[in-house]
Amino acid sequence: MTIAERLEHAATKVELGGGDLARVLETSPRTIARWLNQGATPRPHARERLLELIAVLELLSETLRPPAAHDWLFTPNRSLDHHKPVELLREGNFRSVLGAIDALADGVFA
Repeated sequence: MTIAERLEHAATKVELGGGDLARVLETSPRTIARWLNQGATPRPHARERLLELIAVLELLSETLRPPAAHDWLFTPNRSLDHHKPVELLREGNFRSVLGAIDALADGVFA
């Protein structure tokens, strides 16, 4: 499976559209569309961020159903010091987001 296919699959499972992906990755919806259509290849730094985001979306989709997963990403979270998970993902802090998802899956709440 290509990175574009993995991204599209993971994003679909949490109901993230191209605009949402662009917000998280701080790029344009047009760039996202080119990546998904494999009309362009992400540069190394963007590819790394895509893989981090895919890891988050895959784990989140195993933990929450689509509407709740989407909302969780954009809602201030107590276990993340009241930051929105998307804000931390934009900053490259995917480990904290993965940790919060693990805690959610384990039923641990701050």
